[in-house]
Amino acid sequence: MEQLPGHTYNFKTLAGVYVSLLFLAALMVGFSLVPMNSTNITWLDLHLLKTLIIFAIGACMALIIAGFLMGLKYESSKLNAIIFATNFAFLFIFILFTWTDLGLRGAMDPSFMKQINWESPVTKENAREQAQEAPAPAP
Repeated sequence: MEQLPGHTYNFKTLAGVYVSLLFLAALMVGFSLVPMNSTNITWLDLHLLKTLIIFAIGACMALIIAGFLMGLKYESSKLNAIIFATNFAFLFIFILFTWTDLGLRGAMDPSFMKQINWESPVTKENAREQAQEAPAPAP
């Protein structure tokens, strides 16, 4: 019998990859639903920590997918590994610049914070509509 090019996985490996991806996806959703406003921790930015944990879980999922489902685990060329790592480096740079821009907007120009209306017009309109649609109490 002729050996086919490439590699094959047994069912146990694919089932393990599938279960691990499902577990990591459930973990990611679980972390996203954790309420951060109810905690009394003020010395640590929990929203940032929550975001970093979710990004780390996503990166683990990407490594599993790239390694097993894309077959990079069995590649002997280092070029694929360099390209894969470079993608994460550029992603980190883009996220870093975005977070820096959002985090330092008021620090560089304090008058900038007064230019932005942080109240949502959508919630105001919904509150007005609900107040108008509310039926009068029966006598």
